[in-house]
Amino acid sequence: MGQDEIWCEVALWPNCSSITTAICHASASIDSFHERMISATQSKHRQGIKSMFILIYWAIWRERNSRVFNDKEISFRKICFFIKDEARECAFAGAKTLRKLLWEPP
Repeated sequence: MGQDEIWCEVALWPNCSSITTAICHASASIDSFHERMISATQSKHRQGIKSMFILIYWAIWRERNSRVFNDKEISFRKICFFIKDEARECAFAGAKTLRKLLWEPP
């Protein structure tokens, strides 16, 4: 499982298709990837993408720790479901930028 696969899955979600251009270009660093992704996103969805960025890297970090410390591997699908569930919970808890990103009409 790679971060590119996860980002490709997220790009299929509502209002996230603009990040496809950032995914297609190899990045020298996470910072340059983050900058390209933000610049490719409509200004009204940038804060939501920033939140999604944090959620995705948190999920990757959790999966890495699970593999290293617990010798457990979670499937790609489960990681994507986890990210979507976390984004939904954050949106319902008041994260307006995630709510706009995931449910506002384009």
